[in-house]
Amino acid sequence: MNRSNYEYQQEMVTCQNIDDKQKQIDEVIVNGSTWAAIWHMSWPLVIQMSTVSLASFSDVFIAGKLGSNVQAAIGICGQIWFFMILITVALSAGTTALVSRFWGARDMETAEEAARQSMIFAFFFGTASMVVGLLICRPLIAALGASPEVQDLGWRYMSIDLLSQLPFTVVWITHAIWRAMGNARVPMMVWGIMTTIILTLDYCLCIKPFQMGIAGIGTAWFCASLVGMTLNLVLLRKTRLASAVKFSSMFKSGLSKDWFMRLLKIGLPACVMDLAWVGGCFALFLIFAQTENPTACQAAWAVGFRLEEIVSCLPVYALSTAVATIVGQNLGALKPERAERAGWQVALIGGIFTTVVGLLLFCFAGFFSSLMSTDPVVVRYSTQYFQVLGLCQPFVALWLILFGAMQGAGYTLWPMWASIVGLVVIRLPLAWFLTLRFSDGPMGCWLGLAVAAVLLGLVAVWRFKTGVWKTQKV
Repeated sequence: MNRSNYEYQQEMVTCQNIDDKQKQIDEVIVNGSTWAAIWHMSWPLVIQMSTVSLASFSDVFIAGKLGSNVQAAIGICGQIWFFMILITVALSAGTTALVSRFWGARDMETAEEAARQSMIFAFFFGTASMVVGLLICRPLIAALGASPEVQDLGWRYMSIDLLSQLPFTVVWITHAIWRAMGNARVPMMVWGIMTTIILTLDYCLCIKPFQMGIAGIGTAWFCASLVGMTLNLVLLRKTRLASAVKFSSMFKSGLSKDWFMRLLKIGLPACVMDLAWVGGCFALFLIFAQTENPTACQAAWAVGFRLEEIVSCLPVYALSTAVATIVGQNLGALKPERAERAGWQVALIGGIFTTVVGLLLFCFAGFFSSLMSTDPVVVRYSTQYFQVLGLCQPFVALWLILFGAMQGAGYTLWPMWASIVGLVVIRLPLAWFLTLRFSDGPMGCWLGLAVAAVLLGLVAVWRFKTGVWKTQKV
């Protein structure tokens, strides 16, 4: 046997092994116990989100070592960065819904085309958002009411961090493709490697030996994003959707207007939902600017939101992402009742978990606050945040998980309107009124956040129970 024949046979054996593993994954998600499907998708995502949480905690911890102004800059810039990636969030929602639906129906050709079109748009938007972000970032930081020193720190951070827009967009979309196929382990592994890079570089670049300050945080994320993008593109070339990430195939087919509209029809409402959240957060910074200590309010938000995100929201996002794939594939396999059962089961898991977390945040609010900051005013404000927001964590879980399940079905328009009402129409006027009328700090904002979360949680339960999302066409 000559060498070329041997290599060909080895490649065929490898492909067969990959196909066998994928068939086992497919079988778990659309057949058998829904608890097994939830476990299969959830545990890698929980670990992945935990590593993301660790990376986020590292940023806040290092920023705390550098001062409250750096913490405030990180808090403001985090909202700007998320705003810049909103279209990517929309695209990933459309990618998950379409690829998982066709994958569940075993229509591999259409699933491959959906993935390919998502990748084409990812490269296009990643480049465009990086350029636009660099142009508007500095005036946007100033418009949010940051002090001159915080503005300067924010620009030093974002001028580097925004370079990661393209690689992070690709990472986001490739991970959506992996999850739509029912494989959550590869994204877990990739994020584990990226987090290791971020933790190492955060310390080495910001503290010692290089002492770059806040710019080191942006550099760490940029380097990690390049590694993550490369790993995902290489590994996806070994799957049934390999042609979706081959540059020759992407450039040959080009961007299809029909597919572009299908992706945005599902993803744009998801984008607007996130925009309602981010826009509301921008408005909170404007309310903070009216208090007697705006920088302390901004820093307390950075501390409170980041820790809440780490210990509660990111694990819930993991469950929400897991159930989106399960719902999408089971609807594609014509098993809507199984999809609904999985949604309620994941909501139960999330509710129990966040009840425990919420009680811990409430009971140990002062300890967590003093751990994250040495400024007494920031500690007081963030303690209030943990006590108020800790009590509404179960409602946050219901809202995120059940909306995530409906998003996996491609049913995103109604959740979009509910989010706009809850996060903009109710949350912001209430936060403004309570803050300016009854307190000199951010307590009114914290109460506005809590009321909106409770209402959205209750509305999500009601809408999911109607079952209208099961008939959504994609």
